[in-house]
This record gives sequence, C-alpha cells and structure tokens, in this order.
Amino acid sequence: MIIGLTGQTGAGKSTLSRMFSEWGVEVIDADKVARYTIENSKECLMDLVLEFSTEVIHPDATLNRPKLAEICFGDKKKLKRLNEITFPYIIRAIGRKLEEACGRGVKMVLLDAPTLYESGLDKRCDRVVAVIADAETRTRRIIERDKMTEEDARRRVNAQNNDAFYTSRADDILTNDGELGALRLVFIDLFNRYEKLANEGGFDKDGSERPQAREAASPDAPGEMPDALPSDKEVFGELAGEDSE
Repeated sequence: MIIGLTGQTGAGKSTLSRMFSEWGVEVIDADKVARYTIENSKECLMDLVLEFSTEVIHPDATLNRPKLAEICFGDKKKLKRLNEITFPYIIRAIGRKLEEACGRGVKMVLLDAPTLYESGLDKRCDRVVAVIADAETRTRRIIERDKMTEEDARRRVNAQNNDAFYTSRADDILTNDGELGALRLVFIDLFNRYEKLANEGGFDKDGSERPQAREAASPDAPGEMPDALPSDKEVFGELAGEDSE
C-alpha cells in the first residue's frame, strides 16, 4: 500500500512523516531522492548544461546549486524548464524505489513529497494525505524553525498554494493548527485505518475504496507536466538541500 503525503511548508508534513517512520512505515523522502538524482545522474546534468549553460556545473562536473538557483529564481519560464528537465529523472528514481519496496513485500510505504501533485506521483498512491494549517500558525513555525524574519516567513507562506490545492485530491486531510499531542492522536487513528487496509490487501477488487481521481502508472512513466508549478521555495529548497516541511 502506497501512501502519498503532501502539504504546505510549516504545516507539519515532516513531523507526520517522522511519526509514520517511528511506527515502522518505510518512508521515501522525495526531496532527498530529488537531490541525489539531480547530483548523480550524468544525463540529467548534461540536460541542465544544455539548457542553462556550463555555469550550472563546477569544474569537477558536479552541480553548482547556487548558480542554478540564481539563474532560475523568480523566472517562471526557466523554473518551468527546470521542472520539465528534472521531474522525469526524479519520478523514475522514486518509481524504482517504490517498486523495490513493494518487491520486498513491504505492506505500507509512505511517499513524502511536497510536489506530489505537480509531479503526477499522486497517481501512484493508494491513499493521499494532505496536511494543512492556517497561515499564522505556519508563519510562526517557519520563523522558529528556519530562524528567519517575519517578513521573509510571510513571503514564503504567501508563495505556497492554497489549502484547496492540497485538499482537493486528498483522501484524508489533517488540519494541524494545534499542539503536537493533538496531531499524534489524529495520526494514531489514521495509522490504524491504514494498517487495517494494508493487512486486508489494500483495497477491494471492485475499487470501492480506491480514489477515483488516481490510476495506476508505470514506474518509468513520468506524470504529465502540470499547469500549476511548485513555488520557488519548494524548488530551491531542494536545490539548497533545505527541509521543505
């Protein structure tokens, strides 16, 4: 059973991901896979060079993340091209990890992906969980977590997609405006339901439990490029190696 997890920065997605991990669920962190793939795929690096020039790599042929971020930051056309180039490589890498986990007989795999919808990876998931929180709560958490000014934190929050973007295709929605203990209680209920589904073999063969909005996809087939793109923070958080919780 593949569970997709997505949500806004500061909503608590990474916290929920850690809870799943603590309870024995195998977690695939899409951000980490993305960073590793972009840095280690010679084909991907070559495509980036062809698009953005040799400035995006160091003399030793490794990715120059700051330069790539500088070139693309705030430029929607270049950001779109960056996504078009990197997403297929990242999606294939994640697909291989999902197939490998399923091949080992893992009952539940959590795909932690801030750009779950944008990449089309939600189509690979049996269930999708969206974590949301009000703007003030997210702003406060970002200030505390990243030690940034209120102005910068609000700018980051405002750059995010709204609640409806995350909830419209989710099967389960967790509103995380309160304390950690409250989130844990909601998580326990969610985990128990998912464990029951996984132990029963996932979903009924007639598809009554399967979300109608998603369909099976080949692990090597990238999702269609969406109209809505990730925010600069989501993309450049990956480039800089930051946590995009």
